[in-house]
Amino acid sequence: MKLLIAFVLAGVIFFIQRFVYRKLWNKNLDVSISFDREILYEDENNVLKEIITNRKYLPLPILQVKFSITRTFLFERQENTKVTDRYYRNEFFTVMPLQKITRTYPFVCSHRGFFHMENMDIICRSFFMDAKMIDTRVHEASVCVLPGHIAHEDVPTSVNDLLGDIEKNLHINEDPFTFAGIRDYQPFDSMHSINWKTTARHGSLLVNTYNTTFSKKVVLLLNVEANGMQHAEDVVEWAIKITSHLASYYVTEHIPTAMYTNGIDVSVDMNHSERAGRRGHGDKSPMQMECPAIDAGADMAHIRSIEVALARLNTAQAPASFIKLLDERVTASKDPVEYIIISNYRKRDLIDKYETLRNAGFSIHFIIPEYKLTGIEEEFDSKEYTGWLV
Repeated sequence: MKLLIAFVLAGVIFFIQRFVYRKLWNKNLDVSISFDREILYEDENNVLKEIITNRKYLPLPILQVKFSITRTFLFERQENTKVTDRYYRNEFFTVMPLQKITRTYPFVCSHRGFFHMENMDIICRSFFMDAKMIDTRVHEASVCVLPGHIAHEDVPTSVNDLLGDIEKNLHINEDPFTFAGIRDYQPFDSMHSINWKTTARHGSLLVNTYNTTFSKKVVLLLNVEANGMQHAEDVVEWAIKITSHLASYYVTEHIPTAMYTNGIDVSVDMNHSERAGRRGHGDKSPMQMECPAIDAGADMAHIRSIEVALARLNTAQAPASFIKLLDERVTASKDPVEYIIISNYRKRDLIDKYETLRNAGFSIHFIIPEYKLTGIEEEFDSKEYTGWLV
């Protein structure tokens, strides 16, 4: 009889605990995932932080947290992970009553992009492991990885020459009453601008710089198409990195700089895909998508605006027409403009358009990132291009 009572009590306890866990396991349970740095540069270090807070008296013997993120995040610890098209993490915890658990996972952001995590699966087992409960929660966490920096010594001499020529053509009008700073002497600087006292202290020629006004601006025109299949992804990424470098160079020199591209913003692409899923396949025209467009500016915050726009480009999405972009952005203006095309793509349609614009009197330049520069001269009727060996 006692044995029977014991079995009955055990059964009652078993079903009570199952009922309690099913009803209460996810009450007052917070699970959050965040990143120490939400904006950083390519190849910089970041930390993923996972926090679990159980604000109740019910213990959670086994709690699983499953989520995925881009595989371009290179984590130091790879246990409980699976890497395929994405990086899948599956963490196990034992959470006691009124306990808070924090785990950190250092990683390297190895690739430019805007990376978004929207949801996670939380899985719990009951005390006797007889029941499995699942809760899928919407949880947004994102990281914007900006294009990596290009060291000065990695910029080809031909490109430096081009940048200097463009800068000299900008007709800078300095305001002698607004001193901005001191920099190294350049061959095109006037001898009157040399700061002789500072030069004597440092042993090298230094010149005064002043806040300026410009009768020209620089417009960067980025094409995210590749010329061929070989190294296509790499040369397009270099084109993006070069655009970021040029924007930083000119804005740092207080030169108004604009950036336009035919690439598609990753969030615009996701929203479009969602609409297409609801409305059918007839709503997929890239003409309905917007491309990032950053108008001219010259303050330091402007550099970040361009870097973020470049970081958010989704090069897996078919771009808009670059020829149409040139038609829209390279236009007659009462204030002269220096245009710079950055494009690995250089097939006949673009070359013809480029030479037509040059013959029409526009000051326009063509920078070509490529693995091998030999043979490019055969594609142009003129020599008016600048190669960038990557």
